[in-house]
Amino acid sequence: MTCAVEFRVGLPDPLRYLCGLLRTATQRGARLLVVGPQPVLEELDPLLWTFQPGSFVPHVWQDDPLVDKTPVILAPQPDLRRVGRLQALVNLGPDMVDGWETLDRVIELVSENGPDKPAARERLRAYRAAGLDPTIIQARP
Repeated sequence: MTCAVEFRVGLPDPLRYLCGLLRTATQRGARLLVVGPQPVLEELDPLLWTFQPGSFVPHVWQDDPLVDKTPVILAPQPDLRRVGRLQALVNLGPDMVDGWETLDRVIELVSENGPDKPAARERLRAYRAAGLDPTIIQARP
């Protein structure tokens, strides 16, 4: 099976967008790994509790003992063997995640005008060089 790669681009607030994406995915029974720099994940962590009144997205850090029972895992340095079966990996980092090709789906989030755009272009080229044709999804205004 080939990995499906999506680039969700033009996001005014990638972390708030991600909160909604994770909420919807977990309500559908999905299990996701969110990868990114430690400071970004530390900002995301409390947002998953507070981004919307009455809404909470269950999540743990990759080294938590409940990692195999929790639908969203946060990992600054992911170990795909540690997290088990996933429906998707969400990348907030500048680099491709080692082992991405073993997954069913990778979602790359790219801000509207942030410094992450050049690295995202490099990842897009790398996925294409690997023989994939990533889907580009433009954020709605």
